[in-house]
Amino acid sequence: MAAVPLSSDRAGVTTLEFAIVMPIFLMMLIGCLDLGQMVYAVGVLDGAVEKAARDSTLETGDTSAADAKVETAIRPVLPGAIVSSTRQSYFDFAHASKGEILNDANGDGECTPASEGVEAETFTDENNNGTYDKDLGQTGNGGANDVIVYTVTVRYDPVFKVPLIPLDWSRRTISSTAVKRNQPYGLQTGAYTSRPETCRP
Repeated sequence: MAAVPLSSDRAGVTTLEFAIVMPIFLMMLIGCLDLGQMVYAVGVLDGAVEKAARDSTLETGDTSAADAKVETAIRPVLPGAIVSSTRQSYFDFAHASKGEILNDANGDGECTPASEGVEAETFTDENNNGTYDKDLGQTGNGGANDVIVYTVTVRYDPVFKVPLIPLDWSRRTISSTAVKRNQPYGLQTGAYTSRPETCRP
């Protein structure tokens, strides 16, 4: 039998093609599973946070029980996830997740006091505490008619880790926020005012 020149020998070409294509295919498959897990987890988290926020608006609402239900919902999707939550209460929707109005002359986002040759910046002190607040919210579930911003953050290690990606991608963070108003089970206490103040050191 005559020898076949190496340049025209086709034996084993399928094995070579498989060796080239298979790693790429596996990475794409794992990537799809990883993305699918994350998208599903976001959907489950959003639903659980909405339900927990709604349950917490009742006078008899138990915030600890609501937080526990969110954790229970997300655990089967993201095993070993670390779940943390915060609640900020506001007097009304107009001030939710907002701070006091600042006359930010130098544009640094800070309440700058007077210095040599420079006048102090001014702000509207809406909670009468004499200091500039970047967020008017108070920690907790507030009282009757208060607006609550409920945020849950979940940190987890994906079940399907895509190889050859940066190590800092191995831990993911997703979050969900719901804004609700507490039921009118009593008279709302406090209110925001508008009093001009000067930035002080």
